[in-house]
Amino acid sequence: MGSNKWVITRRDFLKASGIATLGLCFTSGFVRANIRNSSIKCRFGIVTDPHYANIETRGTRYYRQSIEKMSECVDLMNQERVDFMIELGDLTNGTPSGSTEHLKKIEEIYSKFNGSRYHVLGNHDLDSLSKNQFQSVVENTGINRNATYYSFDRKAIHFIVLDANFTSDGTPYDSGNYHWTDTNIIDEQIDWLTENLEQSSLPTVIFIHQLLDSGDDSKSDYYVNNATEVRKVLEKHTQVLTVFQGHQHIGQHNIINNIHYYTLKAMVEGSGEDNSSYAIVEIFDNRTVSITGYRKADSLVISNK
Repeated sequence: MGSNKWVITRRDFLKASGIATLGLCFTSGFVRANIRNSSIKCRFGIVTDPHYANIETRGTRYYRQSIEKMSECVDLMNQERVDFMIELGDLTNGTPSGSTEHLKKIEEIYSKFNGSRYHVLGNHDLDSLSKNQFQSVVENTGINRNATYYSFDRKAIHFIVLDANFTSDGTPYDSGNYHWTDTNIIDEQIDWLTENLEQSSLPTVIFIHQLLDSGDDSKSDYYVNNATEVRKVLEKHTQVLTVFQGHQHIGQHNIINNIHYYTLKAMVEGSGEDNSSYAIVEIFDNRTVSITGYRKADSLVISNK
């Protein structure tokens, strides 16, 4: 491990002159004052797309280095004592075929976080495994091992994890039996999501691997095929604050009908810990969401009315 010079403290973050304010066009001074006059309800760590595998580098993806990058990330989250950690998918690159060896190794590092931890299924997690095989290795704290989409509450915030790893005919991805551009939220899950949102009035955060923030009727390889349908469900519930996503490695942010969609940059991209990516999210009692990015992750402040 290197020195701790890379650590961005929350105080330094709030003092930063280049702070990004999303949503309504407030000045950074206004947002800083808004945060200063509020209290934090919940803090959690996010990471996505480590793609760990003991294989040679391909292009910009340094698969083996995700062990060291994840170790640094977990050390920081322990130091900051966040309430929980969640990884947004593609924890492993899915090889060797039919083996859980790589998954067990990266999960061992992730499990060194001293607190509750959660997973979102990504397409590459299923390159050589079934969902049952993946779920048998990982732990989602307090969640049934068979559940690939689920919800939990933490400090008066509601969190929902979605699973878009289904083909257009509703078949679950299984051991590479899928195409990564054919990704869908099945009807059963949409019904569950609707009921789940209706049963909770708490401020709500959504986690998913593939992207939901496609434009109306637009298509892209990275987006859930029925993203528009899923968004309509979210938009009917004003308690939804933010959707956190992975999958598209360069990251992005969009606002659609007052819901913010933040895509975290991938951990696997680039050599060395300087090219890693992870973030701490703070949710305030006035519904403000502050994202402190580490290494190459973007830092943002989202104002929700």
